Amino acid sequence: MKRPFRRGWPFAALFIFVGILLWGGFNTAMEATNTLPFCISCHEMRDNVYQEYQGTAHHANPSGVQATCSDCHVPREWGPKVVRKIQASRELYHWLLGTIDTREKFLAKRPALAESVWAAMRETDSRECRNCHDFSAMKMREQGRFAAERHRRAREEGKTCIDCHQGISHALPPLPPLDEDPDLELGEEINETCAGCHGDKGQGTPDGEYPRLAGLDPRYIARQIELFKTRKRINIPMLPYANDRELPAADIPAVAVYLSRIELPSKLPPVEEVGEGFDALARLEASKAVLNIPRYPGNVDAGGRIYRRECAGCHGRRGEGDPHKGGPMLAGQHSAYLLRQIGRFRKQERQHDTEADSRLFRAFGDDEIRDILAWLSVQDDD
Repeated sequence: MKRPFRRGWPFAALFIFVGILLWGGFNTAMEATNTLPFCISCHEMRDNVYQEYQGTAHHANPSGVQATCSDCHVPREWGPKVVRKIQASRELYHWLLGTIDTREKFLAKRPALAESVWAAMRETDSRECRNCHDFSAMKMREQGRFAAERHRRAREEGKTCIDCHQGISHALPPLPPLDEDPDLELGEEINETCAGCHGDKGQGTPDGEYPRLAGLDPRYIARQIELFKTRKRINIPMLPYANDRELPAADIPAVAVYLSRIELPSKLPPVEEVGEGFDALARLEASKAVLNIPRYPGNVDAGGRIYRRECAGCHGRRGEGDPHKGGPMLAGQHSAYLLRQIGRFRKQERQHDTEADSRLFRAFGDDEIRDILAWLSVQDDD
């Protein structure tokens, strides 16, 4: 008597074989969509986010370990990966519609797109980040002082990577303006009072008594005014002016935006020829707007290394400031003023980010501070 399974085994084997082919083909296709060439095969990605990604730490670094699009945006686990691929069909739909097929459309949608990605990362506790980064594997003693302190505090407070590391590989969406339609004439009028100490162009004073205000982010200026008004930041010369009578809240955006738009060149353009048409008075007036920070004594190269390790995360790669993180511009600011503020941070006379930061500032040697100031002082020489 023949056994039934012997008659059906060819069909079972064929079924298994076809299943393996389909399964392998499905996985091969899914992995093919995880490659960098595939991700940038459409011009929307190639011409926008890919351009920003190049040159970042995830694209090129001393170790040569590269994190591509899928490493950050596609889960490794099979189940969540399939779910993410299904969700990606919505992106294909919008690609067909041309939702972001121009630079203008992309920039208009960018805030919503970024918020969507950040929300997803918070929901998964930055799962894709943690495939490579983990608190338990960090050698915090080898990190910069400020980075180690923030990682320690983040671990204690249960924060996730994306809470602090937004924009690490792509540009952040622009911040909303401080005022949609600032009254610059009013700002100029208010600045006539400020000019008594900070100069008519907000240039400050070289002795460090009064800082440069010209070119600072308007949100930073407005925030400092509010700190003066609430006495959370004490400054005796500001007491008569930082109050609701002299400077009501409605007027703050006007003067903050006005000051932020003042441009102070670091050098005068060369004079091609001094002749009949040369305007000496105009040249003299132009020279008054020039602000070039004198070279501060110290080791510039060493200062650059320390700055990039300790300060660049909040104040920008070249000290240009980072409005998203609230870090003011440092390059182009008077060295004596920066030194004075560091002294106040050390003594807890002024708060940096947190009260704990005063301890970090005290951990810096005077030679390290000198070298950082030396590096900053030459950043406006280009």
